[in-house]
Order: sequence, then C-alpha cells, then structure tokens
Amino acid sequence: MSVTPLEPTPPPQLSPTEKRRRKLLLIILAVLLLLLASVTYLFVRYLNQPEPLPELLPVPVEVSYPPRYTFSIYDVNGPVGVALAPDGERLYVTEMRGDRMIKMFDLDGNLLGSFAPPRTTPGERAPVYVTVDSTGRVFVTDRLQHAIFVYDAEGEYLDTILSPTLTLSEYIAKHTGLMPAPGDFAYDIFETEVHYQDAKGQPATLPRPDDAAWAPLGVRFDANDDLLITDLTENAHSVMVAPASVIMAGDWLDFDLDASKFGASGQGDGQFLFPNGAVADGLSRIIVSDGNNGRLSVWSDQGEFLFHFGVGSGNGALNLPRGLAIDAHDRLHVVDAVGQNVKVYNFSGDEPAFLFAFGSIGAQSGQFNYPNDVALDASGRVFIADRENNRIQVWTY
Repeated sequence: MSVTPLEPTPPPQLSPTEKRRRKLLLIILAVLLLLLASVTYLFVRYLNQPEPLPELLPVPVEVSYPPRYTFSIYDVNGPVGVALAPDGERLYVTEMRGDRMIKMFDLDGNLLGSFAPPRTTPGERAPVYVTVDSTGRVFVTDRLQHAIFVYDAEGEYLDTILSPTLTLSEYIAKHTGLMPAPGDFAYDIFETEVHYQDAKGQPATLPRPDDAAWAPLGVRFDANDDLLITDLTENAHSVMVAPASVIMAGDWLDFDLDASKFGASGQGDGQFLFPNGAVADGLSRIIVSDGNNGRLSVWSDQGEFLFHFGVGSGNGALNLPRGLAIDAHDRLHVVDAVGQNVKVYNFSGDEPAFLFAFGSIGAQSGQFNYPNDVALDASGRVFIADRENNRIQVWTY
C-alpha cells in the first residue's frame, strides 16, 4: 500500500494592514534598542569618567517665551521694593503706605514678620529699594532719612550708613570710645540727638551728625558683593560702586566706601534723571535704569559710558523704567511703571536685544498698576512689586 507524501502547508498570506503593523513594530523596536544603547554608553562613560550632567546633556539656555502668572501676595500696602535672601527662601518687601514697614514672607506668601528703623514713626520713614548681601544682611534705602539702614536676616537692626564716609556705629565709637552693640543705638534724621547706651548700659545721647550731601535710592549687590547705589543728590545724580572690601568688613569703624562714582544730572550721554537702580551683567557692564530719561544707560565696570538702550518706539522702548534684575542667562528684567509691564532684554552679547514683555494695565491676575521693582530666584520665579494693586505678583518661567 502506497502512501502519498503530505505537501507542505503554504504560509498564511498577510494582509497589507498586518504587514504595515509589523513593519512599524520593527521600527519601534529598533529605535528602543538605539536609545538603550545610547543610555548604556552614557552610563558607562559616566562611571569611567564622571562629569556634571549638563556637560553630557547640554541644556539650551535661551528662553524666548515670557513667564506665566502664578499667584499674588496681598498682605502689603503700596509695595515699592522687593528682594530675595541668598538661599532664595525668604522675600523682603518695602511699603510706601500705611505703617511703611519692611515685611518678610516665605515663598508661599506667608508673612514671617516686619520691621522698621528703630525710634521712627511711619511719617518719619520712607523705605524704597531693598537688597540682600551674600551673608543675608538686608540693606534698605530711605528717601526721608537720606540713609541706608542695615538689618540681619530676621530684621534686627544692625547699623545705618549715613554717608559714603560714615556709619552710625563709627560716629558713636569716635565720640565715646565705645563699640555700640546692635540694638543699643538708633538714628532718626528728624531728631536732634543720636541715642545709644553708655558703658554702664544706661541711655545716653550725642548730637546728631550733620546731614550728608547724598540721597541714596537704588541698591543692588553684584556677584562680587560690591554694592551698586544710585544717588539722587540734587543736580548731581550719579551711580557709585561700593567695594565689597568695605561693605563686607567685620566692622564699620573706619568706613569709607572709596566708591567709584560716575554720571551727572541731565539728558545727554553719560547723564541721568532719577536713576532708580543698577545691576551688573555677565560682561561686567553696569546697567542703570535711567528713570525720567526713559532709557537704560550702560557703562563699563570702570565707569566709562558706553551707550543708551530702550529709547525710541516699538515693543522694546521704555517709558518710566524703575527696578531691574538680571538672571544667570543675562536676561535683564526691567519694570516699566508707565508701560504697566515688565520688559525683558538679552544682555548676553555686545548688542543687547529686546526679547518680550509681560503684563498689562489693570487689577486682574497678571495685570499691573504702577509696578516698581522686580526680583528673580534661581528656579525661574519672578517677583514684582505691583504698587497700586497692593500686592506682590509671582510669575514663573
């Protein structure tokens, strides 16, 4: 009996749809294998030669989009100045109305405390701009007192800079031979005497020193702890750079800023009309918000005038620039009090360029009513003193 051999069964024919699906799966598998190989290579390379992650995976630093509005802090009355602690965990705000205090907040907007110059009443003080050095000391300019008051991170009074060549502690020490302790002395330009404690801890007074011929307004520390101060002395508007060697000294008993000073009052090149603030960029240039001239004034670190910026018309033109701040990517944020917005410029190269603006006039979220100052933190948050809306707005990149 013969057996007929079985013929092989032909493979099933795939439909065009099934063929496409299998081809797509093969492509996805190949991509996944390539990614796995890349990650494995980077991991092995890191084990053999550890490097910071940014060097292995460069991250673009240019951001060409504006931040978004996040929330507002409302426990303020006419805020005009804003600054952050060096660790980025505490916000300081100056008020121009009400009790005219300096207030402290955490970054969720919770009030931590408030403080003011000792022995002064609200009508005797007018805090404006505020800045914080690398040790956490808080420096506040006062338009009525014509002085810079200095506090520790908790708001405890430390000293007063009465002029570029005199502090209150130095004045008391020279006249009494005592080194006054923080909290044991006070100054008020509206009083005829300086108050301090003598060697026995008893209250004592000295005649108040003569008024200094200066009117500090804007204050900002640069990366080297040099203090940039704008001075509104009548008919002598200028900017001075107070060196860290003096500002960061252990005591201020031989105080002399020996500051480089530049600028003059006027509307021409190298002149100011109510300069409100100054910052240093990554190229060591000093940028000044030349308020009533409606422009930015740019100088070398040697006090040589370079150029003006932000004048004219168009999106990048300024109306009344006030506070300013610059981030690690040399994006300069300028508060335009009349433009009712914050304008951002790229100052990373020789030729600065306008990037974008954010905000508009109004009382709604993300709108401003005469904003005055701005501060930035390392995580991309932007804090703006929204003066007439009685709030601090927080935006985030």
